[in-house]
Amino acid sequence: MILAGIDLAWTAKHPTGIAYGELKGDVLTVTDMSHGVLFPDSICEEIERRRVEGVAIDAPTIINNQTGMRECEKAIGRAFGQKKASCMPSNLEKYPNHPAVELSQKLETQRFQHLTTDKKFQVECYPHPAIINLFGLPERLKYKKKKGMKVADQVHGQRRLGWLLRSLENSPVLCLKIANYVQVEHFKFDREHNLVGSEVKAHEDKLDAIVCLYVAALHKIGHTTTFGSPGDGYIVVPKQQEYISTRNLAESDEWEMAPWAVETAHKYYLAAIQTYPICGNVSMTNAALAAEIILKSYLLRPSKNLGALNQRYSRPKVSGDSHNLSNLLDMLPAEIQGKLVSSFEREMLYKYRNYFKDGRYVYETNAPSGYSQTLHLIAQNMIRRTVKIYLELGSEDPWIVNFN
Repeated sequence: MILAGIDLAWTAKHPTGIAYGELKGDVLTVTDMSHGVLFPDSICEEIERRRVEGVAIDAPTIINNQTGMRECEKAIGRAFGQKKASCMPSNLEKYPNHPAVELSQKLETQRFQHLTTDKKFQVECYPHPAIINLFGLPERLKYKKKKGMKVADQVHGQRRLGWLLRSLENSPVLCLKIANYVQVEHFKFDREHNLVGSEVKAHEDKLDAIVCLYVAALHKIGHTTTFGSPGDGYIVVPKQQEYISTRNLAESDEWEMAPWAVETAHKYYLAAIQTYPICGNVSMTNAALAAEIILKSYLLRPSKNLGALNQRYSRPKVSGDSHNLSNLLDMLPAEIQGKLVSSFEREMLYKYRNYFKDGRYVYETNAPSGYSQTLHLIAQNMIRRTVKIYLELGSEDPWIVNFN
């Protein structure tokens, strides 16, 4: 099921952030993002083109009150006011032609019904209380620009929210996966301090869009509470429960140690180092293969000679290109990704994702030109970190124990 989370701009001059994702069972994968000045018509066209079936919108989609606050906003204030997450008032006097109302009405013509779950649906959400309930926070997370707030404090809040969102990959309620492509192209996770100017607001919009997307998925699987009603306006909020797992690597059953594969990756790394003076492209190809094997080592399953030094493994089933380094990284559990690569290395794995496939035949027309030792360094670091993980988990494999 394709879903969308929309952080809608309240004026035509500001950009809107939209996160797209695919819900399969209890796993939600963020597959794409868009960010720019968008209007209700263009948003609806894009939603239809992508075959979206559920939408969560951060903006007042139903406004019938002439003045004051909507009843749902008052209810949110009563529930979350002490946690500094009350709503701003929405009314016809203040917003006679709110773009969210127009968007919602246009979505209705596309058969997106309010609050339903068995058909195309749309819901209104509000990130602040959603974040509080998702992560059990004592009060509103400060990541949005407020009067008198320092940019450094805003960026710090965004960094924390980025970490919290990625921690949802281990959620016992709804696993959230953010595709490596999305992380590299649209975010600066763990490097938020590099954001400047309009990038800070854009990053905020995209984070909000992911929160909205997650709320849309939670609504679909029945884990939201509704404040208000479709007649006078409503806001859905995640139910209060445990969304974050404290599981660690030792408790994970998603992977098993494969020391022989790690040793093999190291041999290709050594071959990359030794061939660099002879041919840079051949050297980089070996480094790419070393990186590929170390990533795949976390996906292998023992199949023969169990417990022996020459234990054999069944090859992983990889959807898409099995040589794509970025794709392979996506398949690893979040706790492994966090230990295995830095944010820079994540970007480089995306940049050189197809090097093994495209770089082997340097004489072909579309072969990559030039070379560097970036992949060598990444492969080396991933091998060293993997050995460290194995040792922490008590591996007694001789090669692992004696690795230097």
